[in-house]
This record gives sequence, C-alpha cells and structure tokens, in this order.
Amino acid sequence: MKKTQDALILQGGGALGAYEVGVIERLMEQPGFMPAVVTGVSIGAINAAALVGAREDPLLTLKAMWEEFTVTSPFPVPEVIEPYLSLFGNKAFYQMRSDFTAWPFWTSIYDTSPLREILEKYIDFERLNKSKTKVAVTAANIRTGKVDVFDNHNQKLTPDHIMASGSLPPGFPMTQVGTELYWDGGLFDNTPLLPAIERLDASPGLRKRLFIVKLFPRQGQPPNTMNEVYDRILEMVFAGKLSKDVETAEKINEYVDVIHRIDELLNTIDNPEATAEIRAQPGYKRLKQYVALKQITCIENQDEEIVTAPFDFSRKRIEQRMKAGYRDAEKALAKMETEMVKV
Repeated sequence: MKKTQDALILQGGGALGAYEVGVIERLMEQPGFMPAVVTGVSIGAINAAALVGAREDPLLTLKAMWEEFTVTSPFPVPEVIEPYLSLFGNKAFYQMRSDFTAWPFWTSIYDTSPLREILEKYIDFERLNKSKTKVAVTAANIRTGKVDVFDNHNQKLTPDHIMASGSLPPGFPMTQVGTELYWDGGLFDNTPLLPAIERLDASPGLRKRLFIVKLFPRQGQPPNTMNEVYDRILEMVFAGKLSKDVETAEKINEYVDVIHRIDELLNTIDNPEATAEIRAQPGYKRLKQYVALKQITCIENQDEEIVTAPFDFSRKRIEQRMKAGYRDAEKALAKMETEMVKV
C-alpha cells in the first residue's frame, strides 16, 4: 500500500475564514491526517500559520484566535445590524484610522496593527519555521505585479509575511517585507494550489491528496438587485480561477502516465548521459511534481453569503460558518471514501 502525503490549501475571504476552522476540525479527526504541506492566502495564510505554528494545541489556538476576531456590541443592537458592526473596526484585527488631517495621503482605510499583536500572541514563529510541515503563503508584489511565495523551508516566516498576504486594498495598508511592498495575494490568485503541488514530494511511491477549502461557491443564482450583482461578481472572480486550476491539474494527470512510461524506458537505456539530460529538463521535473496526484478533494462553502460577508465577524455568523465547514468536510470525506472503494 502506498504511503499518503496530504496538502491543505486555504483560500482568502476575511470573516469567511471561520469556515476553514470547521473544515480543519473535521479533517483532524481523520485517523492519520497530518498535512505535509499547508498553503494559504489572506485569512487562509493566518489560519495556516496558526495551525502549524500554534503556541498550544492547534485547534484550540485557532478557535481562541477566532473568538478574538468575533465582533460584539456592548449595547443591544438589532440582529440585522450585527453583520455590519465590523465595518467600523475589529479590535483584534483592524481599526479605523484616526489621522484624519492626513487623509489626502491615505492609501488605506484601516490600521491593521491589532492583527500583528494577535499573530504574535497565538503563533510561535520559531516553531512554525522549524516545523517539518511546509507552510507557504502568497502575496502580491506591488512593484512587479507578480505573486510572490513565502515559505518556512526557504526563509523564516514572520508576522510581516502573514500580514502581507492579507493586505487587501483599499481597506488594509500595504505591508513591507524587506525592500518590497505587498498587497493581498488573493488579488491575483485566491487559491494557492500550485505552491502546494510544487512542495509535495515528487516520489512516485507516494499517494498525494489535496484538500482545497473553497470559501466562494462557483455556482449561484442570477442577481435581482445591485447588491446581489456585486455578490455574484465576487463569487465568480474568486471561484473561477480555482476551477481552471483543478481542471489543469486533472489534465496533467494524463501526461503523468506518459512520464511513468518514459521512466520505464529510460531505465532500459544504457546511456547515463542521455537519460540524465532528459531528466534534467525543466518540463520533465515539473511534470514529476504531479506524479500520483490523483485525488483532489474540494470542500466548498454551500451556505449563501452576502457581498459584505467577508466583513461579517458577528458571533452568529462565525459560529454558523465553523459548523458549516465541519458539515461540508464530513460530506466531502464520505464522498472521497466512497470513490476510493469503487476504485
């Protein structure tokens, strides 16, 4: 029986990230589940760092952190108002700027210094960087216009890297890492799938499983109001590229079978220099990363969310999303096991 290597891919989506906590809780109940790779962007980067670098128990740490992210009012407010309270600030995440005299030069609406304190409170970055689990987060380089990948096996991750991944404009400010300035990596790619694939072991003796947590549903109803138009645009933008990535990965699996056959033939050729030259080709090496990539499990948020949902940190919605993540992960795992039995 082949050994299994798991990768967990966490999307960005602000308050929707509570859904990922529910998914993680259910996955951790699976016997033997221990991701070798965790990638994340924006809120997914925060969850990824807390999962692997938690100062205490990972799941309890995630829940404690999200308890601090939850926004409540000191006064009774109508339930219809609660989802909008965090637009005025979140004491554990971001706060309204107070330097109003400098507003012509603002490049963001909020100050995210509270988030830095939370990251340092709950995440042991030394533990994160020494972990055998590979953690990669993405951020958009403002100067180059490209997505940069930071990971704990090639550099030391810091709060700056995590905050850079979640610096969504114009709400949140740019984050400086070294000499470069960054915005939220989700602006270009809200699903760090390729960074996960590239960090998996290329050995053909391993069975690879990818668990992708989708915070934005691909399918939806035609809009009837302007708010619904914005909502559906947001869903399609963030969900669309993932669908293409998954389709590409599945098509590449067809080429992987060819790579297996090429390997077999190369082993029969008594010409080390020629076989070494072929195996040194960049395209050959890249395809080898996809070897045994046969199982991609998407755990998708099935609950309806409004356009301001990423800013809805109300207790009711945070708890609902965690339960929904657990529920949808349960369904996805059951489906996965059924398909494995058929195979």
